[in-house]
Parts: sequence; structure tokens; C-alpha cells
Amino acid sequence: MVNQDLFNTVTFRYNAYIPVTLSYTVIRDVKSRGKCQMDTIELIALLAVMAVLLALSAFFSASETAYTGMSRTRLKSMDPDGTDKRIQRALKNADDFDRLLTTILVGNNIVNIASSTICTFLMCELLMNDFWGTVAATVLMITLLLILGEITPKTWAKKNPERVAIGMSRPVSVAIRILKHITSLFLKVTHGVTKVTGAEESDPAITEEELGIMIDEIQQEGTLEKRESELAKAALEFDDIRVGEICVPRVDMVTVSLTADAETLKNLFVVTEFSRIPVYEGTVDRIIGAVFFKDFFMKYTTKKTVRIADILRPVRFVPQEMSISSVMSDLQKSKLHMAVVLDDYGGTAGLVTMEDLLEELVGEIWDESDIVKHIYTRESENTFRVLGDANIEQVTEELGLPFDREECDSPTTGGYIAYRLSKLPQVGDRVDCGAFELIVRSMRSRRVKEVSLIIKDAEKEEEVTPDQ
Repeated sequence: MVNQDLFNTVTFRYNAYIPVTLSYTVIRDVKSRGKCQMDTIELIALLAVMAVLLALSAFFSASETAYTGMSRTRLKSMDPDGTDKRIQRALKNADDFDRLLTTILVGNNIVNIASSTICTFLMCELLMNDFWGTVAATVLMITLLLILGEITPKTWAKKNPERVAIGMSRPVSVAIRILKHITSLFLKVTHGVTKVTGAEESDPAITEEELGIMIDEIQQEGTLEKRESELAKAALEFDDIRVGEICVPRVDMVTVSLTADAETLKNLFVVTEFSRIPVYEGTVDRIIGAVFFKDFFMKYTTKKTVRIADILRPVRFVPQEMSISSVMSDLQKSKLHMAVVLDDYGGTAGLVTMEDLLEELVGEIWDESDIVKHIYTRESENTFRVLGDANIEQVTEELGLPFDREECDSPTTGGYIAYRLSKLPQVGDRVDCGAFELIVRSMRSRRVKEVSLIIKDAEKEEEVTPDQ
């Protein structure tokens, strides 16, 4: 976005200082050749020219504010088919913004200097005194230019920049064509200066962080509902999440051996209520496919001897560093709903399903048979019970706590505690995280099962007794 204060400062200097100095020099030269008499027609003609120049000054000022403040996205949404010539002309004008802005500034300064010169000439003639005529012209032109040429048109254009930009698209195009040679000269000089000073490269128009802030502001204004805002921000972060951060870890995977009998597989389906179960050959590091609930029971109801190899279906294999957006696209193209996540050595690191990926966008998806499992629960005003496999950044964000994961690769609360302790955590271990403290409550098979999170700014720290 262009710095409007800088433009206003530059415009004011040209409007007030240079025009009057130049005008005074012109008048002095005219006076040196003798007294100049004006009749009524000449006076009216000069006043008419001044009025036209002031109108042009207002036009350039309004165009500057409109084109610097308008939203290209909003303009495009107003004409999705690209059939409105005025909107397309406004977009074309804004495509080369450097040329557009230079044209507006050059045109604005030309008309401001010309109107100031004429005003100075008229005042010197009417007052019959060069000094007081110049003083009067200075006061009058600063007033006229600020009110009629700057403040009023810019305030008007700021209220609806898109509408003003569309309405002025044709005259702006004409001005660009008329002043193209002068503009090209100034652009070459400007580009040369920026190249020498190393300011040639520009930052992106908007970053993801700025877009996230804009979404929050739009929500506060009431344009977006809270759920819509959360969905938009989740979509922004979707490409930044690695599949290794959200996959079901290897130790929690439910798998079946290729050599398992029909009864074993049937019991596994009944107990877990899963619709797909990965199949391994030899070890879990050698996943060869998956067996589907419907495929198995269609055969099981007709004959008791069912070989897993006969109903085996393929699965996708993805590295744990792959983004979840790429994994989702891969699964969609292959028409599969399950992918095995591999570690750096080709072994099985975990498992991810299409549902896991969608939950990163829309939140937890529960069906009738699911047991609702919260990643944390409040125990008192400043104490929370947190699951060891909960994403610690998600927990701290929802609780509004500052947190820096530092160099820890693990996204889980238990993994972060192990990283900070540099050893296998034990019940009672504490980790100071600045605004809050983590205490290991319970372990299961050398894994952190539950953690107590205590916010420090409590008036009285509560003692938490860890349970086995």
C-alpha cells in the first residue's frame, strides 16, 4: 500500500512553495517590461482557467486516493465475467501502478503550479503590489488547493475508492496517454535511483500473517461469522502442517498380519469399529495394503474361509515431511482414503486418513459410535488436564498463552516435555514454560499419558498430586 502521508507532504510542498516562488519570478519579469493592464474579458478568462485547473487538481487527488485505496479483488468480484469495460479499464490502469502514480503526481503538480502562477499574477495586478500580491496569492492558493484540490476530493474518494476508480477510469487512461513521455522520463530516473540504493525489490502485496490479521478485523466488523473466520485461517495454515504432525503414531496403529485367519480379522473389526485396517507382512514396517470392512464381511457371510490376500486393497505411502495439503491432493487423485506415513528410513511412522486431513480444516468430526475425547479439560481456574499426545501449540493457542516450541520437532505435549528434559519423562517431572508450567501426571508404556498445565499468574499456585 502506498504511503499516503508521504504523498500529501510532497503535494503540499509543491502546492505552496514552488508555485509561489515561480509565480513571483514570472510577475517580476512581467513588471520589468511595464505595467500590465487587464480588461474584463482577460480577467474572466484567467479566472475560468484557474477554475478548470482547480477542478483538474481535484480530479488527480481523488484518482490518487481511489487507486491507492481500492481493492483489486473487490473490483474483480464486481465483474466476474470481465464484460464491464469501465471496470476492466480501471484494472488495466492499476496493472502498471508505478506509471499510474507518476502520471497522477506529474499532472497534479502541473495544474497546481499553473493555477498558483495565474493566481499570483492576478493578485499582483489587482493589488498593484508585487509583495502583497504574492502574500495574498499564497494564502488564497493554499486555502483553495487544500480544501478544493486535496482534502475534499481525497475524503470523497476514500469513502468508496472502487466506485471512484471506475468512474475516473477513462480520464485517467487519457492522462496516462497524454503524459506518457514525461512519465517515462521520471520512471527511468526513479528506477535508476532505486537500483543504486538497492530498493528495487518490493515486498509481497500481502503476507499470510497480514491476511490472518485482516480476517480477524473483518470478523470484528461483523462481516464474517466466527466459524467462517476460523475456517479461513485454518485454510491459510493448511499448507504449513506436515503430515507427520497429525498422523496416528505407529504405536497406536491397529494393524493385522497377512497370515491372520478370518476370525481374528472379524474380531478386530468388531472391537475397533474401523472401516479399514492396514495389513502387514512380517513386521509393521512392511505394510502391503489394507482390508476393507465391507469387502471382508461380504465374503465372510458367504464362506467362513476368507484369505486376506484375496481382498487386499492398495494404500498410499507418503513421507512424514510432506504437507497435508499435498497428501490430500494425492489421496483425491488416487481415489484412496488412507495413507501410510514413512519415516526417514522408510519404516512406518504412522497412519493418516482423509478424515484426519479434513479435521485440520473443519475441526473434529464425530460419528454416533465415537467417544468424544477432549485434548484438555479445566480442573480449576488456572489448572488444566492435558493429554500427552495433544498438540501443544493448539492447546496454548486456545488458552491464549504465549509459547515457543524452539527447536523441538515433536508437536505433542509429551514430546515437548521430553525435549526440554532431555530424558525419558517420569511422573512428577516439571517443565517451566514462562507463563505456565507443565507437570507429568501419568505415564503409559514409557509415553506421557496426561499432563497438568498450571498458569503462573494465579494468586496461589495449586499443588497437583500426580496419579499413577
